[in-house]
Amino acid sequence: MSWTDIEGWIGEHAPALHAALLPPSSAVDVADAEESIGYALPPDLSAWWRRFGGVGVTYSRWPLIPAMWQPHGLDRALHLRTLMMRAISGIAFATLGEEKDYEAGALREPAGTPCVDLWLPAWLPVAADGSGYELFVDLRGGPRHGCVMEWGKYSGADGDPLWPNVTAMFAEASCALRGETGHRIVVEHNDFHWE
Repeated sequence: MSWTDIEGWIGEHAPALHAALLPPSSAVDVADAEESIGYALPPDLSAWWRRFGGVGVTYSRWPLIPAMWQPHGLDRALHLRTLMMRAISGIAFATLGEEKDYEAGALREPAGTPCVDLWLPAWLPVAADGSGYELFVDLRGGPRHGCVMEWGKYSGADGDPLWPNVTAMFAEASCALRGETGHRIVVEHNDFHWE
C-alpha cells in the first residue's frame, strides 16, 4: 500500500505531523464501525485505518493528499458522517417523508452515482480541506463500491468519483510526494502546502 511511502515521507519531512499522529484503530474498532453504520468497509480502507488513527492537532493543516486534503482517522470519519447527515437533513425537502423517499432511492443507486441533496448514510468521510469540502468513500453496492468522491459545501456530490478506491488515492499522493506529478510540495517550518 502506498500509505507506507506516505508514512515514510512524514517521518522524514514532517516531524510536527509525525508527533501529532494518533494511534491506529484496532480490528475490533473497524468491526464495531461497520456494525454501527451498517456497511462493510472495503478491505483497503479498513487496512488503512488499522495503520492510521488520524491527526490529533486540531488547528494545523497537513494536506497529505494533493492539493488540499488532510486525511481523517476512523473516529473522526464516524463523527463527521453523523454530523453531515444531520446538517444536510431538512434543507432540500418539504417533508421528512419526501426526504426519506429520496434517500431510499439514492441508496439503491450504485456507488459513484452523484447525489446533491443529502449526505447519504453510505458515505464515509476520509479527508477534508478544512473549509467545508470532504472526500468520502461510497459504500453503496455496484462495481464502483469503495470509490472516493468529493462533497462540496455548495454543490453536494455532483461529480464522478475522483479515485476508484483509497489505494489509488494514496498511490497518487505518494507519487506527488516523490515529485512525480504536476504537484509540488513546499515544506516550511512545521507546515507544508502544495503548489
